[in-house]
Amino acid sequence: MIKRIAVIAFYILLPAGVFILLGFAVESNKSMPCRSFRVNIDTSGGLSFLDSNAVVKQVYSIMDTLEGKKFRDISLNRIEELVNTMYYVDKSRVYRTIDGHLNVDIRQRVPIARVINRVNETFYIDTRGKLMKPSGSYTARVLVVTGFVNTRYSPGVSIGKFENSTELSSSDNVLKELNELVKYIRNDEFLHAWIDQIYVTRQGQFELVPRNGAHIIEFGNVNEMEEKFDKLMKFYINGLTHVGWGSYKRINLQYKNQVVCSK
Repeated sequence: MIKRIAVIAFYILLPAGVFILLGFAVESNKSMPCRSFRVNIDTSGGLSFLDSNAVVKQVYSIMDTLEGKKFRDISLNRIEELVNTMYYVDKSRVYRTIDGHLNVDIRQRVPIARVINRVNETFYIDTRGKLMKPSGSYTARVLVVTGFVNTRYSPGVSIGKFENSTELSSSDNVLKELNELVKYIRNDEFLHAWIDQIYVTRQGQFELVPRNGAHIIEFGNVNEMEEKFDKLMKFYINGLTHVGWGSYKRINLQYKNQVVCSK
């Protein structure tokens, strides 16, 4: 009976003991001096808008040096807020390690298209549908959009605000449809590798230029977008593979259930 009581007591007190030890470890970690400040930037896809020196400079422009300071005197939330204010940062996470290092993991903003508007102004559209100014030291390899794009760059423009709007200006509507088209292309493995450029016509329609430049695809607007790309794929497989890629200069996908070509 006594043995049974002892076993029960052990399992009751074990969680409490674990919490006490964890609390001690956390408190001990807070008393530890910071050994180093380390910046880890996700460069997936070759992104290079940020470098670690710029991040360190941003943090130290507001805060004292971190090395040697006890963790209890360092505000991780404040550092995270500072890093997140950097223009090319999408999201960051600041944390301390058990061996005394302070780490910041950074995810960069990801551009999906580079737009050159009518006044030769360049900006990106990122994955969140926000306009993004170019970097002076790095150019992302993404779809290039040219032609009659009237939108001017503004840091406050977010295409997401157009989604539920029924009354858009022609330039805002082009931007909204452009974002939809680019996302569709980006999410398709073949199209992502194949389509190199989008040209916006005076009428606000889209023309697609393949990477090999063999022809121009007259796409029109984004209505029935999936159907249009499906027609294109079938035409490539059943048509151009037999007659040759250079047989036509223009391929029009705007007609219902048909592909119209011209030489």
